[in-house]
Amino acid sequence: REAILAQNPESPAPQEIVESLDILTVTYYGFDGRTHRGQMVVNKRVASDVEKFFAAVLAMKSPIEKVIPISNEKYRWDDETSCDDNNSSGYNYRRIFGTDRLSNHAEGLAFDINPVQNMYIGYDKDMNEVFRFPKGAVYDERAIGTLTKDHPLVMLMKSLGWKWGGDWKPESGRIDYQHFEKIL
Repeated sequence: REAILAQNPESPAPQEIVESLDILTVTYYGFDGRTHRGQMVVNKRVASDVEKFFAAVLAMKSPIEKVIPISNEKYRWDDETSCDDNNSSGYNYRRIFGTDRLSNHAEGLAFDINPVQNMYIGYDKDMNEVFRFPKGAVYDERAIGTLTKDHPLVMLMKSLGWKWGGDWKPESGRIDYQHFEKIL
């Protein structure tokens, strides 16, 4: 537990945030057609919603590549490394890319699923794509593990009061197909 909730030395979280977190052990269906266990760190106030998400993942056999906390030595709090590895994760005390604002991940109120299939795209004020993360990723609604506006997992989370980043428009500066967040 201590290693999973260890502080990011480059961006330590306030103690009250660390104390608000829960480590969920989740079972999910993998791209290899087998079940796996992983850990997702989220705020205690949204833990039951995230557990419902993973129960649906398992029931639907909707594949997820891996679920490893960003604090793991493999990622060392680096969102880019985690996304490049197609890792699904939740809590990460960090800022929203390109801003000074804290991400909802910083309070454990957001999680990302299959970043390679569900990439983040950044846009400038003229709605030109200026950034794609992971680099070279392609959004293909027909590819397994891809979230879409009518995907049952997206519909489930919206019914529980979550926002899906795939609904965002270039005018907002980003589309984030991997991202779910809940504003409390």
